[in-house]
Amino acid sequence: MSFERVPTGIPELDELLQGGYPKGHGILLSGPPGAGKTILATHFLHQSCKDGKKCMLMLTHVNVESFLEQADNIGFDFKRCIDNGTLLITKSFEVRTNKIHNASRLGSGIGFVEKDCVENVQEIPDDVEIVVIDNLDMLSLYHSVEEFADKFFTINDILSTRKCTTLFLIGQEESDVKQSIAEHISFGSIMLYTNRDERTGKGLRQLYIPKMRCTNLSLEPTSFRITPSGISIEKLFQRDEILREALGSVV
Repeated sequence: MSFERVPTGIPELDELLQGGYPKGHGILLSGPPGAGKTILATHFLHQSCKDGKKCMLMLTHVNVESFLEQADNIGFDFKRCIDNGTLLITKSFEVRTNKIHNASRLGSGIGFVEKDCVENVQEIPDDVEIVVIDNLDMLSLYHSVEEFADKFFTINDILSTRKCTTLFLIGQEESDVKQSIAEHISFGSIMLYTNRDERTGKGLRQLYIPKMRCTNLSLEPTSFRITPSGISIEKLFQRDEILREALGSVV
């Protein structure tokens, strides 16, 4: 069975995924702070807006201005997309911080101020095709394992029923049960992580795709860099191409 794909905005990642993210499904994108999750998702939003798809970005950990500034820093200007309605951005972060401020001022607890995430997803307009939730850490923080599983399953089901292609971003911690649950529920999973090259001592960013249904995966980590133009993934099959060129020159 072949799946229609949605371009990721990164040609090398499209090649790894046989054309892009499986359309209409939820993909979990995990990694520690600074690994490149938001930048990878920004490539996806920018490409989708260029392709004329209506997109929704749900921010839970930074304000809208901060996101737009980071996007502009790698050459992605979303102003026109926002002005023409191609990109919608929720101000979940601002709403939450205002409620926390008010709760603290009144001497109340802050656990209750987290608006139900299921309600936020239900309010997404019907014509939205692309959704990025950046990120799920707040959902994980305010709920038990059972509550997290129930809410994430419901969110994923709502978006899948609407045929939205969705990126769920989440932090990565060792032995994180909630992350494992999200990986199990999601249609696919992409992990970003950082290592240190033992030879040079330099930091190394890598991307690993352990799960993507209906996709032939190599299950090999792929190195990438964060450049002034965003994410640059190591060229695929480079050694094979070099070998073919060498053999061709001999002939």
